[in-house]
Amino acid sequence: MAKHFAINELFSLKDKIVICTGATGGIGLEMSRSLGEAGADIVSIQLPDDPNTAYLSDHLKKIGRNFWVFECDLANTSSIRATFQAIWNAGIKPSVLLNCAGVNRRCPVVEMTDEDLDMILSINLKATYVVAQEFGKRLINLGLPGKIINIGSVTSFRGMYNVSAYASSKGGVIQMTKSFSNEFAPHDIQVNCICPGYISTPLTKQLQNDTAYNNYILKGTPAGRWGTPEDLRGAAIFLASSASNFVTGSSLVVDGGMLAT
Repeated sequence: MAKHFAINELFSLKDKIVICTGATGGIGLEMSRSLGEAGADIVSIQLPDDPNTAYLSDHLKKIGRNFWVFECDLANTSSIRATFQAIWNAGIKPSVLLNCAGVNRRCPVVEMTDEDLDMILSINLKATYVVAQEFGKRLINLGLPGKIINIGSVTSFRGMYNVSAYASSKGGVIQMTKSFSNEFAPHDIQVNCICPGYISTPLTKQLQNDTAYNNYILKGTPAGRWGTPEDLRGAAIFLASSASNFVTGSSLVVDGGMLAT
């Protein structure tokens, strides 16, 4: 029988440790902050000299959370595996994985270079796989329950212009999430995916400034606006917490209704 949690405990992440990739990006920064505010300590796997590290560190320390940084080249699987070994060697016991790192290059299919294609698939798909693999393997070896939260996109479901490589990678993340969930469910590890719609971040500023594209997004989103990173806070806390203990293999779409049209 499932454990009964009081409502004030159901969404709490007290005493949990969340390992994050992409924790200092526009979306990842807000989600990692929210997980910290819900009670979790945060481990950030990131590139060296990330300019947002100090901000995230200061915020988490002000609210009494621990914060660790491990530098890694996510385009290199050997670097990923070595980084996880360093995390385990530091005595960190994992609870939740937020698999948020991602890149994009917007261009027509016929203009996509081999270099950009390799980069997008390496970080968005292969790194997401290897990070979840290493995390899940450790939980299974320790006999611990846990949560894996991958990041998809509305492009996981809908063909869009000028994002062929990105959409391919994010479509793969959906199937990866389902496959991992089947194998990890017997170990009490839930694997789910958040699929944001069009979110206002520094990386999408150029699109918002394009009048025609901005109007296209606004007309295609029943909520009538771009999403914000704050719109993803609830989804992240839900999937990281005990509230989602019987939810696995699912994609939680946060898009203001775009896919419903």
